[in-house]
Amino acid sequence: MERHSGNNRLLILINLTNHLLCQAVHQLLHNYPDEFRAQIAAADTANDDFNPDTILVDAITLARNPLARWPKANILLIDTGIEEERIINLLLTHRIDGVIAVDTDTDLFRKALFAVGSGQVWIDNGKLKALLSHVESIARNQRHETISKKEREIIVLISQGLRNREIAEKLSISEQTVKAHLSRIFRKTNVTSRSQLVPLALKFTT
Repeated sequence: MERHSGNNRLLILINLTNHLLCQAVHQLLHNYPDEFRAQIAAADTANDDFNPDTILVDAITLARNPLARWPKANILLIDTGIEEERIINLLLTHRIDGVIAVDTDTDLFRKALFAVGSGQVWIDNGKLKALLSHVESIARNQRHETISKKEREIIVLISQGLRNREIAEKLSISEQTVKAHLSRIFRKTNVTSRSQLVPLALKFTT
C-alpha cells in the first residue's frame, strides 16, 4: 500500500458528501504535485491500495467512520456550515485532528493539511472562539481536578500543536514519559484524541 511517499508528499483522501466540492478540492491539490497526492473516496474497494496520511471529511462522512478502513489516518473536518454546538459535539465524540472552514484560503488550507498530516492539531480561530464559549460547560464534565501540574502543561502544549518529541524537549523529559502522561490524561479526561483536549487547555489558560 502506498503511504507518504519518500519525497514527503502527503497522501490525501477526499471523502466529502458534495461531489462538486470533492472535484474542486481534488483539482486544487492537483496544482501542488510536489506536496500532495489526492484521491476521491469511492464507495467500493477502489481506494484499497491508497493508504492516506489524512482524510478530508464533512459531518456526514465522518459519521460513516472512515477510520474503520484507514485507522492510522489523520482526520481533517471541513466545516460546510455546521452549527457551532454540533462541531463541539463532533470534537468530543470523534477522533478529529483538525477543523477548517470550507471558505478558507488556499495557503491556510495547505498549512492545515501539513499540520494535521504531521500529527499536530489544527483548529482555526473561528472554531477556537466557539470552543471558548463552551469551555465552562465542557470542563465541568471533565475530572480536571485530578490532573497534575505536569499533565496540565502537556495538555496546553498539545493544544498549541506540539508533537510528543517537541513537548519532551520543551519540558526536558523523555518522549516515553510524555506518552505515559498522555495515556493517563486520556484515561482521566475520558477522551480519545488530542483535539478533544483543546477545551480543557483553554480552561487552564483562561
